[in-house]
Amino acid sequence: MTSQSEQPEQQPPPGPPPPMYPYPPMYGYPYYQPPPPMNGMAIAAMILGIVGVFSPIGVLGLIFGMVAKRQIRERGERGDGFAVTGIVLGWIAVASIVFWALYIILIFTATGFVVNEITDYEPDSWPTDDATDFALLLL
Repeated sequence: MTSQSEQPEQQPPPGPPPPMYPYPPMYGYPYYQPPPPMNGMAIAAMILGIVGVFSPIGVLGLIFGMVAKRQIRERGERGDGFAVTGIVLGWIAVASIVFWALYIILIFTATGFVVNEITDYEPDSWPTDDATDFALLLL
């Protein structure tokens, strides 16, 4: 037989669940907990992305958006959607810059070929109205 001193101690029943709020309510109302601050770089990234979607300014939106994403992750701030918007619009700006650069290179290359052909034109190399030259062309 076991004595009472050898019996395991009984655990008390579990208490009520913890409150939903981090602070105890005062007069029946929970304390107001303000939301985390908004990241300013994220707002700047979105604005620069929108303003510069088809211009070089949009690259700043890309850079600011990447910096804002890192700050939001480290500091626990809000504004992740703004940062992503700046990044996406920044990449669109980079793509449009690349497109226009290639287009300008194509225009200059085509213009160079045309100018080269015009300057290489020698009127004496073309056939004349002589019958002999015309007959040679038919052979």
